[in-house]
Amino acid sequence: MEGPSNPKELAISPQLNSNELVTWIHRGPSDKLVICFSGIGKKADSCPGYEFARTASGDGQHNVLFIADPNRTWLNGPGLLGRIRDEIDGFKARCEASRVIAMGHSMGGFSALVAPSITRVHEVLAFAPQISVHPEIVPDESRWPIFRERIKLFEIVTAEDYLQDDTNYTVIHGRHRLEAPQRERFPRQKNLRHYVMPLTHHNVPQRLKSKKCLSKVIDCAIEGRPRKLRLLLKDKARAILLAQHS
Repeated sequence: MEGPSNPKELAISPQLNSNELVTWIHRGPSDKLVICFSGIGKKADSCPGYEFARTASGDGQHNVLFIADPNRTWLNGPGLLGRIRDEIDGFKARCEASRVIAMGHSMGGFSALVAPSITRVHEVLAFAPQISVHPEIVPDESRWPIFRERIKLFEIVTAEDYLQDDTNYTVIHGRHRLEAPQRERFPRQKNLRHYVMPLTHHNVPQRLKSKKCLSKVIDCAIEGRPRKLRLLLKDKARAILLAQHS
């Protein structure tokens, strides 16, 4: 993953900077738009930076809207989902995008799963996402207690309720036991390909990067090539594809 540093040759511009929502954009020459949601980030007292800048943009070729939730609400901030929809739809119109991909890691992956419920998204790529952080849905989830306890009203109880029939979803989890509360609650359905990587916990993007295939995995999702993606994950990361039907 890439942090908020901006390589000189990759132009990324701040767009919206509020206490509830921060966005950046990159304009590329292709007709594809990648919506890239940030995870929690490394510093709890500052807004998460944008992530996957070079890989999401295909080295600058694709349009990218980077979105960060400074309060780490998993989209439960008052009116936040509507504000994100407006940001996406506005930039999508400017780009005249014919294909839209949403992606992210952890909380960013959760947000990417929800995104197709507010705007047309063709493909979702979610690295180690949560299906929920609601204490009644995942009572055995012990991570991120500070941020979860701050959510006073859950408008989004589980991402499963927001999955769309006309979107293709690729979800990649690690096999580590700490991932089980999220990984094992994911639905099995025809349009959701769920992969599990051995010797991996929450660090799915980092592991893929160490295997020198992170950019290729993201490219496959952007281009809509699920068979190539499956073979790549099997060959490079020994990932197992779970059954798509329950």
